[in-house]
Amino acid sequence: MSSLDLDHATMQLLGHRVADVVAEHLAGIRSKPAFTTMSRAEAERLIAGPAPAKGTDFETLLATLQGKVFNNAAMEPHPGFVAYVPSCPTYPAVLGDWLTTGYNFFGGAWNVGAGPSEVELVVLEWFREWLGMPKGASGLLTGGGSGANLTAMVAARHAAVGEDATKLAKLTIYLSDHTHSSVVRAAWMAGVPRSNVRSMPADKDFRLDAKAVSAAIAKDRAAGMVPFMIVANAGTTNTGAVDPLHAIADLCAKEKLWMHVDAAYGGFSVLDPQGKAALAGIERADSVTMDPHKWLWVPFECGCLMAKEPQRLKDAFHILPDYLKDVETSGGEVNFADYGEQLSRMARGIKVWLNVQYYGVDQLAAAVKYSLGLAPLAERDVRAHPDLEVLAPATLGILCFRAHPRGMDSEAKLEVLNEMILHKVNASGRFFFSSTKINGKFSLRICPIGHRTRESDMKELIAMVGGYAKA
Repeated sequence: MSSLDLDHATMQLLGHRVADVVAEHLAGIRSKPAFTTMSRAEAERLIAGPAPAKGTDFETLLATLQGKVFNNAAMEPHPGFVAYVPSCPTYPAVLGDWLTTGYNFFGGAWNVGAGPSEVELVVLEWFREWLGMPKGASGLLTGGGSGANLTAMVAARHAAVGEDATKLAKLTIYLSDHTHSSVVRAAWMAGVPRSNVRSMPADKDFRLDAKAVSAAIAKDRAAGMVPFMIVANAGTTNTGAVDPLHAIADLCAKEKLWMHVDAAYGGFSVLDPQGKAALAGIERADSVTMDPHKWLWVPFECGCLMAKEPQRLKDAFHILPDYLKDVETSGGEVNFADYGEQLSRMARGIKVWLNVQYYGVDQLAAAVKYSLGLAPLAERDVRAHPDLEVLAPATLGILCFRAHPRGMDSEAKLEVLNEMILHKVNASGRFFFSSTKINGKFSLRICPIGHRTRESDMKELIAMVGGYAKA
């Protein structure tokens, strides 16, 4: 036995201890703070130190983690975590992650991971069907939406100019000023000059204006630029807004541009009829980013890029050095390393597969439907409160609002008040929510899509904010 190997009984014992710790944590998570943090200096005093020359027994290590590390972080699976876009994985999905890392499957090449690779292909086919994309569409699972957006950007650039580096300086891309920052960063990384990223002002509903984009494209073409891509949103992080996908698809078809939809947040709302209707037109995209680690409730890291023509991903990324000749495919097998930037990649499909197989689509869809109803419920309570104000109505599970006591009209004072409310609510530990700016106004923002969050939580949060607004 290897000096680093453990015997069966020891592995069983340690594994049971970890399972017990996680199960106890999740079962009692409602009674714990949703948010705890500390400064870097505090963290170093508590945690930092040199690597040990000798090993330490597992119980001591586990106690250290529980006492010093685990409790000094926001609890994303907490029912009161409604900040940003929560990741609230189910326990079966957590077990899928554990199984994957325990077996340590290699997810980059078919010949060494045929079973896990087929699971990923099955999962991607489910996504294709849910989105309504044409047969043959597929892609790969990524570390997150940022990686998926970058992969799409590189593929679109390659489709537009191939290896002609002389055209890179003229490439232009179009998106709204509510588009996620990862898209802008992806454009830079793909070689699009920062000055060529056309961030268009969103309309009154926080959506990309297709007519304004059309005019910008015409202006760029006249100036000798090379428009190549429009990025549409299917659920912005700021407000949940969905861009006019059919209008943008029509424009892309007319101008022969790549249509990418960033649905990292909203993509899996298609499991509910309301979400499906909101995302109508997404099936026409050349590529779509989705994040199973958000609204499909699997653990980090699990993003996804779907492509109408997966071959275009392979055209951009495939490379075959001598040391990889043995993994070259000849039939319908897929080497996911050929579709993106990662060669060594984990088999992310297993946790998604286990989650969907365990619950079934109907139960997951019902959970999506329930969470879609929480932001509108909160909006009704905000509108009913004399000292609260809606800044962006509930859209695809997100609500932006603020305290606005009667008689207080100074924007500076309102910002100070709402920042104070944000800090007080978060410091309570009962909830953790976040802020943004809506039309230049400081806004409180909630995104209650975790499967543990209930209607009673929303009513309690709005009441808490309203109480501080009066004070």
